[in-house]
Amino acid sequence: MAELLDDLARAVQHAVDTLRGDPGEILSRGADGAPSSRRGRVAEAAVLERLKTSEARVDVLSEEAGFIHRGGECLLVLDPVDGTHNALRGVPAFSVSLALGHDRLSGIEEGLVRDLVSGATYHAAKGEGATLNGKPIRVKPFDPRDTLFSVYLGTNAEPDSARVAGKARRVRNLGAASLDLCLVARGAADVYYMHSREQRLKLRACDIAAGTLIVREAGGLVLDLAGRDLDIPLTTDAHTDLVAVGDRKAWEAIQ
Repeated sequence: MAELLDDLARAVQHAVDTLRGDPGEILSRGADGAPSSRRGRVAEAAVLERLKTSEARVDVLSEEAGFIHRGGECLLVLDPVDGTHNALRGVPAFSVSLALGHDRLSGIEEGLVRDLVSGATYHAAKGEGATLNGKPIRVKPFDPRDTLFSVYLGTNAEPDSARVAGKARRVRNLGAASLDLCLVARGAADVYYMHSREQRLKLRACDIAAGTLIVREAGGLVLDLAGRDLDIPLTTDAHTDLVAVGDRKAWEAIQ
């Protein structure tokens, strides 16, 4: 299955790199109501076309097309372009996120996130650890003297987001949940905090399915805002806030 995910990611990379026309053109809205760009449509089509020629028996849950029944034995959770607004504005931080599992976030068995700008590829399989470009990665032990948080901020963020950001020495946010999660997994960030006041802007299963497994396999935690292990159904209408930390002490530091 790792080979399948890598093959699908390479198909998306090729489709995005060779796209003609305006990649940011909004064609319609995806299954979850978010704007559907030409880049996202082309990326999704590349995955579906590659699946037709593979022997993989998987159903598909995609941010663009929704649920696609293919008589599968497991579910491929796909965000063809995570960080759509970055891509539209020319911010070089967007990715493809692919995960395989069953029913719920806790049922994800394998995940891959590929940075479509740099080509950096994160991978995890349940019980086998996490890698970046084939090399093992681990979260960073919490050091209160040197903290870097990724926090969703702005007019659509809940006020407590500013409080959390104020506890860090440095604050960043990539605006692509899969990549923000991977920052925690590789030890670049201590915390990724997302708390939106708008239900429609909360994170979706397609955004976080792969990244959540990658964080957990790298030794970190992905929690709901009450501090419990995050678990949501793998559906198009499931939305959530979250906090990912490399160390339980980081969770304690933001309380």
